[in-house]
Amino acid sequence: MLPENFVRMPSVPQSFTRTEEIQEIIGHIPHWIVRRGIAILFLLLLLLITLSNFISIPVSIQAEAILYAKEQPFRLVWMKTGPETEYQVMVSEKQHVQQNDTVMVETHIQTGAKTYHTTHIEGQVAFFRGTEDKPRASILLVTPQYSELEIELKVPIEGSGQIRIGQKALLRLDEFPESKYGFLIGYVASTFSVPIDGFYRVKVGLTNGMVTNIHRRIPLQANLHGRAQIVTENVSVFNKIFGRIL
Repeated sequence: MLPENFVRMPSVPQSFTRTEEIQEIIGHIPHWIVRRGIAILFLLLLLLITLSNFISIPVSIQAEAILYAKEQPFRLVWMKTGPETEYQVMVSEKQHVQQNDTVMVETHIQTGAKTYHTTHIEGQVAFFRGTEDKPRASILLVTPQYSELEIELKVPIEGSGQIRIGQKALLRLDEFPESKYGFLIGYVASTFSVPIDGFYRVKVGLTNGMVTNIHRRIPLQANLHGRAQIVTENVSVFNKIFGRIL
């Protein structure tokens, strides 16, 4: 028989006791595991530092790029404003004309004087209506067969002293998105030491012509615009991260 004032203590569930024992075992990590973990982390860090000396990233200068054909189109604009002048077009749409061919005769009725307009290039004729400032004007355009482009970069003064002949240049064109056509690869062909309108001029040659890095051919046009990236040097990841510190 138990005394009347005896108070029975609540029993501890067996599962609770085992949980405490497991937590005590888990919380007590052997020292050899800690030392091995530190050693592995150190080796990984050493490996990353070593690899960073062999992995290079390009340092580049951004510039505006203008590509223009040596053979520029012939353009003639006129607008009849009164009866005193007559315009007689001598060619038709898509007609092929030769250099120095007469494309239009302008006659001044009061004096009878005639002005002969000739094209200075060989090419195909096209007609258009209106310009930005003269919407009622007529336009005659002779488009040549383009054979070669010249590439000129407008380089900001800041950092331009790092540019050297032969450095790699990457050209991304506005008219032909990089996502579909890729970019053109070239090199610095010549530089000019005198700035014009706050920019230095740099001439670029193309390594693979108008074929991009993904083997897409860009058609020749009178003018193309875009951005250029001149790679001035390759710096290791290690120097990029720790160069200023060391």
